[in-house]
Amino acid sequence: MLKEQVRTILKREPFTPFRIHLVNGKHYDVDHREVARFLGYGVLVFIGLKEGTHQAKGYDRFSFEQIARIEDRPAARRRKKAS
Repeated sequence: MLKEQVRTILKREPFTPFRIHLVNGKHYDVDHREVARFLGYGVLVFIGLKEGTHQAKGYDRFSFEQIARIEDRPAARRRKKAS
């Protein structure tokens, strides 16, 4: 994918959840803006990072050339706390 296309998707307002599909068959769900970062050479995705937290289980990074497509997803459902 083109660098500017990816930048536009990552920075759009309001944020819309999306899924990044790589050419190797892997995919990453980006449910919150904090999960993915735009880098000069590609994208950094934090794995296991939840909205409002600062700890991730890990990360992966890949170049723009490795992205096959990006598709929008429905907003992530939030679990309600039991009262």
